[in-house]
Amino acid sequence: MSETIRERDEREIARGLHAVNEELHKVNLSAWLQLGLPAAQLKALVAIASGDGRSITGLAGELGIGEPAASQVVEQLVRRGYVSRDADPADRRRVVVTTTEQGSELVSVLRQRRREHVHQWLGSLDDDDVHALARGLCALAQAARNGGAL
Repeated sequence: MSETIRERDEREIARGLHAVNEELHKVNLSAWLQLGLPAAQLKALVAIASGDGRSITGLAGELGIGEPAASQVVEQLVRRGYVSRDADPADRRRVVVTTTEQGSELVSVLRQRRREHVHQWLGSLDDDDVHALARGLCALAQAARNGGAL
């Protein structure tokens, strides 16, 4: 059976997203290597910075690791000054992990580097391509947020 135009387009979109993701990974890797921060700590820091505070249990679940490992990674980030552990005001038995100013700044710098690279790539496209890409990515993001079926 021959491939439809839609199937071809979907395959090309998947390839394009993969290629962009690979290039962004290279940008991130370069920045990450300059930090000297182990991968587990960087992942945890980004996860913590992406929310309003995380419990050790929630962080462990998000990272797919056990609570003891999550607690150890958090302790290492606390020693580096990137996160703090505080009692949850709603439940004093629960500890909430949040980024410090230093941790938030580090994540912000890494995200800014990514944005700068994307901006540079977009600068090489003509207006029609930028418009089409914006429209398509907005639609794809909406489908993803709506939990498109797998």
